[in-house]
Amino acid sequence: MGEIIFLVFFIVLCLLGFGESTTWKVLENDTSGGPAFWPRIIMAALILCCVIRIIMILRDKEEFRKKFVFLDLFYGHRGVFLLALVLYAVGIAVLGFLIATILFLNIIVSVMYYFARGTLGKPVFIAVRTVCLCAAAFGVYYFFDSILRIMVPTGIFGI
Repeated sequence: MGEIIFLVFFIVLCLLGFGESTTWKVLENDTSGGPAFWPRIIMAALILCCVIRIIMILRDKEEFRKKFVFLDLFYGHRGVFLLALVLYAVGIAVLGFLIATILFLNIIVSVMYYFARGTLGKPVFIAVRTVCLCAAAFGVYYFFDSILRIMVPTGIFGI
């Protein structure tokens, strides 16, 4: 029951954010949906995910009886991931989107791999993983910057 309350809290936050985004000004000649377009998509997706999880909990009687402990979100790999997300948000403002994304992806994937396997992997695997994650970060940057024409933070290095 505690997890359902937690998910409903997220849904309420998203609905409040969605309502707030309707007050954002849009230029007359802007055909991209305005500055609230992508935040609205993210909030709608989060609401959908929360509703799906609530349905999963209610359908599974064993899952419904499990005790939800809020502080468990901050222990182990979950806590590391939440801390990494906070540092990523700060890093985007300071370092810029591209550098912060490259660092975030490489660090969090390596840490989660270590949690799952107890090792970082062989040096060749680490190199391949790093190259692939850097390519993914460049791909996301290219997608937002060149295709969607969304300006991303450049940070102190101007990248």
